[in-house]
Parts: sequence; C-alpha cells; structure tokens
Amino acid sequence: MPKPFGELFEFAGPGAFRIRGAGKGPGEFVLVHGIGASAAYFRPLAERLSAAGRVHVIELPGHGKKLEPKRPLSMGEFARATWRVLERMCGESPMLVGHSMGTQVVVEMALQRPDVRKAALLAPTVNERERTVPRQALRLFQDGLIEPWGLKAILARDYALCGPRWWALTLGEMMAHRMEERISHVEADLLLIAGEKDPTSPPSWSRALERAAPHARTAVIPGAPHSLMYRDADQVARLLLEHAAAPVGS
Repeated sequence: MPKPFGELFEFAGPGAFRIRGAGKGPGEFVLVHGIGASAAYFRPLAERLSAAGRVHVIELPGHGKKLEPKRPLSMGEFARATWRVLERMCGESPMLVGHSMGTQVVVEMALQRPDVRKAALLAPTVNERERTVPRQALRLFQDGLIEPWGLKAILARDYALCGPRWWALTLGEMMAHRMEERISHVEADLLLIAGEKDPTSPPSWSRALERAAPHARTAVIPGAPHSLMYRDADQVARLLLEHAAAPVGS
C-alpha cells in the first residue's frame, strides 16, 4: 500500500496509520477525524505530539481509503469499529482525541470502555441550538472563508474520496446524535478545545458541554477556526500534552 501524506505516516492495518519513527515518549494518542475527512489534516498536530509518544491516526469507515459499508453507521458503531482497530495496536489507556464529528465518536468510545481515563474534544459537534442541515451548511460555508488554503485543498480531496452519498448518510447519523446528553455519562477527564472564531462549534457550545459533563474543562484558542488543530497545531498540542500530564481527576 502506498505511504500516504509523504513520509510521516505508515500504514498500520485497515483504518489506521501511525507516525513513522515515533514512540520514544511515554504518551499514546489516538486521533479521530470529522465527517468527510481523513488522517491527512491531522499531520501538523501529529508531528508535534509524536515527540511525546506514539500517535495513532484513525480513518473511519467510508472515509480516506473509501472503505464504504453497505449502510450508514451510528456514532456508536463508528466507536466500536475504532476500538477493533485499536485492540491490535494500542496500550491499555491511550488518550482519545476527536475533531468535529470525531468528538461524537470519542464520546461513544469512552462510554463503551469506562476505563478510558482521558479524552479531548476539538471543536465538538453538533451545536444543539443549530441542529438543522441548512444551519450547519451555512456555518460550514462561513468557516470555509477563514480556513487556511492548505486545509481546503486537503478537504477537497478527502470529500471527493468520501463521496456525496456516504457524506449525506453520515450527516444524518451525526445530526441524530445528542452530544449534550451522551457526554453527561462520560466519567473520563475531558478537555474541550474551541476556536474563538469557529461558527460551527463556538466556545459557548463547548462551555455548555463542559457544564453537562462530570469532569471537563474548556480552553479557547484566540482567532482559531473550526479546524484549529491544523492552523494552531502548536497551541493544541501544548494543551493536549498538559492534559495528558495532569493527574486524573485534577
């Protein structure tokens, strides 16, 4: 199989990549992308986290390599598929990191395995005050105006691979998932990171989720758009490493 995205990632089996040459530090991180995306947009963040330990980048079914199931998958089913991949490549308790729809998958992963100690939600979806397709489409358009051109090129390729049919089916499942209800049952320590300028997942939504979760805190990155881990990888990595190093329950 060809090496994706230059020499950074190496293939680690169906649905997963790991960072080439990393793993010297004590940490272990799992990165889960959003709807229509792939592992590629995590590259800046993965490079920075790799200095602290192993980094595993998941590609959800129907994304990236176009491994399309025959029916739409719920967030819980995406979570179970991710755990099946991780069982052969991870230690006992990696830190789970989701972006956008990937945050919904990570929440379900934490509910499926209560031994998960820490997780991070980057630009969590879906804002309950704007949970309609037209409103989400508007917010995505607005966000696209402020995202870096490099990210736009990556997502254009990823969306073409995903295809409109699978994207639309997955959007329905994404909209049906109630993050504000599900997060209230997560016992893991959660770090929510919001971009100040993110129209899709504004800081007010992350703070609402923080109040709903048993153990959570919110950090806001000034001026950041929805894909904050791409443009502001240094700041996101610093926050994640601080979260990973903090005692559980602190």
